[in-house]
Amino acid sequence: MPNELWIAGAGSGKTHKIIQNAIDIINTGGRVLVVTYTVNNQAELRSRFIKMYGKSSDNFIVKGLLSFYLEDIVRPYQSVIFPERIAGITFTENNPHLIPGTTTWLPNRQERIDRTINPLHYLTPCKTSAYSGLLAKLAALVSKMANNAPAKRLNEIYQRIFFDEVQDLVGWDYDVIKSLSNVMPDSICCVGDFRQTIYTTTFGQKKPLTRKEKIQYFSAIKFQQCTLSRNRRCIQRICDLSDLIHPDSDHKTESEVKKIPEALADHHGVFAVRHSQVREYLDTYNPQVLRWSSTTGKKFLPEGLTCYSFGTSKGLGFDRVLVIAPEKHLNFLSGDHKAFDKDKTEESRNKLYVAITRARYSLAFAVEEKLLGKLPFPLWNRAGQ
Repeated sequence: MPNELWIAGAGSGKTHKIIQNAIDIINTGGRVLVVTYTVNNQAELRSRFIKMYGKSSDNFIVKGLLSFYLEDIVRPYQSVIFPERIAGITFTENNPHLIPGTTTWLPNRQERIDRTINPLHYLTPCKTSAYSGLLAKLAALVSKMANNAPAKRLNEIYQRIFFDEVQDLVGWDYDVIKSLSNVMPDSICCVGDFRQTIYTTTFGQKKPLTRKEKIQYFSAIKFQQCTLSRNRRCIQRICDLSDLIHPDSDHKTESEVKKIPEALADHHGVFAVRHSQVREYLDTYNPQVLRWSSTTGKKFLPEGLTCYSFGTSKGLGFDRVLVIAPEKHLNFLSGDHKAFDKDKTEESRNKLYVAITRARYSLAFAVEEKLLGKLPFPLWNRAGQ
């Protein structure tokens, strides 16, 4: 079986599938590594494994992406470049080589000086800590200079390596996967939903960056693609709405939710709610509020209400959701298909997709009066209809 790319739509049960696949391998004597970016997802994977397997196992290993780069690729073979042990990681949201607030590089920070690799490009001045934003680039370099020794070692240890939330990877991350796949042509599975790309692992403009570029990259390195398009979380009406957010997607999401719990059956589907009636809606249905930012909706939301931002809600699911969206999102849902055209990235569009697909049974949008007649959703009123 070739290396695989699972494009796993929201609510498709990707975590369940990863763990079930891992358990099947462990039961035949194999060992599995799952690499993922966020701490929350690492904890979720470990918790779900214990729930499904019944106990922990030394043959099921979960690592953060940066820890994987440092511990499994860079550090064991760093002597091909740097003699001193790289002890840790220094986190960098932006390029550490630029003078703050400018595009001007600090002196002596280029990758090579007189054709020699410059440690100050990858490491802090003490030369014992790697910049997080350049760790994938360093891992790719170490792999190349060590003649793919990291991949050969990993191939001896693990029967299968999963890279979860692969949509958040960019640039050099993909070069690392390519170097591994050259040695492990049938042991790697990458899993993600490119419509949920709202984080990136590093700064810079190295491709692949966009959803299309990433999928094409996997195709170029001969990954077999499959789509998990059956949604186990959302009712069909919500699935249909989510499919509209990325009109170029080539598949339709089918809901596996065939029955709505009796306690929720009185209110399901997609609705619009006037700003002036938001408090009544909250009192009536107690939905989880998702909002664009910490200031969105402050004028009409009760003080002290527990809310998630669109980004922090990723990976979660709720029976009922009330979305406090920016006007651009509401314009798009009202039929303005050019609402995102001026965006430099797909982040805003993707966050709308994430927000919509958190809801299981009912999804409502808080709307000001001027947009009430434009949204194609029934308007909730005091009678709860």
